[in-house]
Formats: sequence, structure tokens, C-alpha cells
Amino acid sequence: MDDKKTIIGGGFFRPEEKTFIDKVSDILLKAQTMYTPQLTDFLNLREQTILNNLINKYDDLFVHYFGGYDGAERVRGIIAPDYFVPKESDYGIAMYEIRYPEKFANLHHGQILGSLTGSGVERDRFGDIITDGENWQFFVFESMSDYIEDQVKKIGPYKIHLIAKSFNDLLLPKDESTDETITVQSLRLDTIISDVYDLSRQNAKALVEHGKVQINWVVNKNASSFITITDTLSIRGYGRIRINDIMGRSKNKKYLLSVNIIKK
Repeated sequence: MDDKKTIIGGGFFRPEEKTFIDKVSDILLKAQTMYTPQLTDFLNLREQTILNNLINKYDDLFVHYFGGYDGAERVRGIIAPDYFVPKESDYGIAMYEIRYPEKFANLHHGQILGSLTGSGVERDRFGDIITDGENWQFFVFESMSDYIEDQVKKIGPYKIHLIAKSFNDLLLPKDESTDETITVQSLRLDTIISDVYDLSRQNAKALVEHGKVQINWVVNKNASSFITITDTLSIRGYGRIRINDIMGRSKNKKYLLSVNIIKK
């Protein structure tokens, strides 16, 4: 969960990632000049990759990650000199369990996320939303605990209660995803979607152009966009694809990809 990581993704950055790169670069500079630990927002896998690339330019800085539990997808980073050994409390993360009328309600991830962000809090203030198939928990900035408790009273049409929990009360997350190795003709966005969900290239392109596809939780309407390692593709109505690795080319010159897939 810590130590300097190998550069992943070949240092490939998109123009739309410049704002995040500038923000993280400022944090890195502050950590170096002040020689004190600096805490990030919750970072998705792509943002972690970018930070790992950037921090390799600083011999005296390391990044430590934690998202509330081992294996969390969204984590906060502590950028610090090598003398610093973080504790869980240093990450400023609170965990909540959602109490809801289980006999009448069937919550889902998107519904919960919509209610949380609908409270006026930015997405980068929230970590993972997890379930064991029945119960739900989520992670948020500890500094926003009072606000969240006060603002989030309903999810969809259902009244809910948020119960603060310690990390010792963590649910065993239910993982409905599968790891697969696929071959694709190119690394274009529409090609990946077409191959994974068995759609025609035309239908995959239409999904993208109609705003139903996100790359790393940002809508992308360019079907010819290229994907890279640790990208997460969200396709409305179909599911989610995470690019774990690009393993080279097959004998027939197709790309070999290791992917994690959730199909709805």
C-alpha cells in the first residue's frame, strides 16, 4: 500500500487530465519544499497511476495509499518524505453503514452515489461504495461527517439512516466482476466496448456519441479515444470494464488485454 511504484501506463496523459496533473504537481512541490506530509482527495485508479508517474521524479518523496480497507479501488494518498510512516487515522476517512427498509427497498450503487453527490459534495470526497449483497457501506472525508449525516436522509424514495462505523465493522464486499483476457483489433474506445459486450462497432460508437460512456468517470463522446492501463470504462446499461494490463500483441497482431468486467 506504500513505497514508490513502477511507472504504469507509459506516461501517457490525456489533455483533459491536465487539471488533475497540475493539482497533484502543486501538492508534490509543497511536500518537497515544506518537507511535510500532504494528503490528497480520493483518487481513482487512473489518478493513482498519474500520481505514481509524477512522484518518480522526486527521489525524496513517497506516496502511501489507503481507502478504508485493503484492496479499496478509490483511495487517499499521503505524499511524504521517507521518514514518515502513516497510521490509518492520518488518512482522514470515515466509514458509514446505510440503514434502510430492506423489506421494501433494493438499493444499488448508482442510486447511492447519486444521493451522496446530490448532497452537494464533490465525487473526490467519497471513496468506495461496497455491499455484501444486502448491506451497504461507503467511505467519505472524516471532516465532512457532520455535513453528510445532516444532508443525506433519503436514497431514492426511501428514508435512510447513516450509522458511523469503525473499519473493524467492514462488510465482506461482494465481487461480481470477472477477470478475463481478451484480444482486440485496436485500443479504440468503441472497439473495446464492441468486443467485451458483443455489440456491433456501429452500436458501440453510438453509445459513446450519445454520452452513455465514461472514461474514468468522465463522459467521453469520442469513439476513437484510445484507452490505456488502469482506465475504467463505464457503459450505461451494460456495465464496467477496467483495463488491468496491456500484454502486447498476439500472433495475428491483435492486442492482448487483461480486463476486469462487470456485466449488468
